[in-house]
Amino acid sequence: MDEKLLDEALSWQQALAGDDADWNGFTRWLEADPRHRQAFDELALTERIVDERRDGLRRLLAATAAPERRRWFARRPLLGAGLAAGLALAVGIPALWPGPADIVYATTSGQTHKIALAGGTSIDLAPSSRLVVKGSDPTALELTRGEAFFSVVHDPRRMLSIRAGNFAVSDIGTKFAVNLTEESLSIGVSEGHVAVAGDDGQSARLAAGEQLIAQNAYLVRKSTIATNDVGSWRLGRLVYNDAPLGVVVADISRYSGKRIIVEPQLKNKRFSGVLAIGDGSKLLANLADLMALSYRLEGDRIRVSAAGAR
Repeated sequence: MDEKLLDEALSWQQALAGDDADWNGFTRWLEADPRHRQAFDELALTERIVDERRDGLRRLLAATAAPERRRWFARRPLLGAGLAAGLALAVGIPALWPGPADIVYATTSGQTHKIALAGGTSIDLAPSSRLVVKGSDPTALELTRGEAFFSVVHDPRRMLSIRAGNFAVSDIGTKFAVNLTEESLSIGVSEGHVAVAGDDGQSARLAAGEQLIAQNAYLVRKSTIATNDVGSWRLGRLVYNDAPLGVVVADISRYSGKRIIVEPQLKNKRFSGVLAIGDGSKLLANLADLMALSYRLEGDRIRVSAAGAR
């Protein structure tokens, strides 16, 4: 990692601790280069590791450093002014202590799960979904499938980062939902702001009442959404506003437990409306009635096509 980027990340970390923090400027800095997010995350991880193992590091340094080096380390903070020294220590830590294991939360088609993480973050995990807490770090998450609603307590010293497909969603305190399928990603915000950054440099910022859809790893469009419709599955309904049919059918697959595929020419057909979830068994039939679609069983899957198509 470029030392200049790490210095910038350290400057932002210190600046965000103040009451007059420039959050808009910080967001612009994050979105300017994907490496900025990596540098900021590496710095936060390093600080956390050093803090957790500070006593052990001091004993190690006391046992291995030359006398004059011992006196130097005794006076020098383990992390802060000596960023390079702190990072060098952190690189060696995994060889001395095994890193914490990932924590995995997963649900079945008829199951939901409420998760409470350290720092005040709460998560509602939708059916047929999987969320990973990376290295047991409550600020580094990955949604590998399905949907989750996040409620994050505002804390300028801590930023939540959620990996979902080819994108990273960053937040310091807000409420929002992330929905990941094999071909798409959708994000809706009910309170506050989130930043979205793609692996290829794409970026966007969403405010309350906005949603974003990405298809095939490309940011497609930003649109409005009623704030009380974000994470509406928690209230027993699926609410869509100009959503691609492929996204809707992927949701129905999760709730019904059925493997459903859509004819390629229909995947981008748009749907706006409300579907009552129930036990998930009637979702596809209700959607078919609303959109003039037909469907048929093909082995272990259901194929959706235009009404009257063979």
